[in-house]
Amino acid sequence: MHSMAPMPDEADPWAKPHRPPLPRKELKRLQRRRNGPAMRYMAGHVAVGAATTILIGRGWATWWMVPAMFAQGIVVVFLFAPMHECTHGTAFRTRWMNRAVATFCGTVMMRPALYFRYRHTAHHSYTQDPERDPDQVPMPEGISGYLGEVFGMEFWPKVVGTLYRGFTGRFNDREKSFLPESERPRVIREARLMVALYALVGALSVVTGWWPGLLAYWLFPRLIAEPALRLVRMAEHTGMSEGADPLTNTRTTLTNPVVRFLYWNMPYHAEHHMAPSVPFHNLRQLHEALPGAPEKREYVVSRGYVQAHRDIVANLGKGSGSTVPTSTSAAATG
Repeated sequence: MHSMAPMPDEADPWAKPHRPPLPRKELKRLQRRRNGPAMRYMAGHVAVGAATTILIGRGWATWWMVPAMFAQGIVVVFLFAPMHECTHGTAFRTRWMNRAVATFCGTVMMRPALYFRYRHTAHHSYTQDPERDPDQVPMPEGISGYLGEVFGMEFWPKVVGTLYRGFTGRFNDREKSFLPESERPRVIREARLMVALYALVGALSVVTGWWPGLLAYWLFPRLIAEPALRLVRMAEHTGMSEGADPLTNTRTTLTNPVVRFLYWNMPYHAEHHMAPSVPFHNLRQLHEALPGAPEKREYVVSRGYVQAHRDIVANLGKGSGSTVPTSTSAAATG
């Protein structure tokens, strides 16, 4: 992934990259890229989507459609994970596979992959910096703010705004800070192609009378399942420290194999921020290889998303850094 960060500044804590406390040989082994794991994960993701599509069809015009559409939506929104991995360029060893899968996933989710790549680069360069991290989610002030984040009150305007500004080429100041001027024509072209495709699909669905299918198999599932992804993504940084250390500005969440599979091991999020060059399929090994017993790394670990959100809700209104244990430094050095 290409960094858009300015030249290093000795006084800027984000300017110095953090390296995992592992022997160079061990880290190099974990950084090795392969096509096989991502191909298996993607095939599995598509297979689950095929199953939920069948469930919607079998439950058509009954109340069974609702849980079936929600299940379909989970598959759709969690395509964020392969898009994320592919924009890092680490999911597949083969470059065109990363580009193709990222574009496919971004199109299904209505999130331009190339645009996301540059935005996400800034997020990694300045994680939890209130001024420079474009994806920072500040600690909500209260329960209404928390629920607003969960139900996408800021997320959906951002999605629509991203496509609109990309289509028109009217990027805001924040976007200009992470989108290289030389790449903006490509970002504009990407947004225009996506909008044109959506318009074509919409028109064809109306002409052919298939618009109920478009709603039931894609748009409604996409909308109703987004809160599930918001809950997962909020756990990654919300309430964590506004500093440059990935051990305190990012939260790892231990969860079940189903979520780890659908989210491509991204629950190991502190490890991912510590070493973005490590492919997703090696993040669990990285987690286990770090010094100290994994079960004692409270400074980066939540034991499940329920615990993560219990901590967030308990500290609403206290600002970022409020959910980082006070024993962080001791745990980190122990």
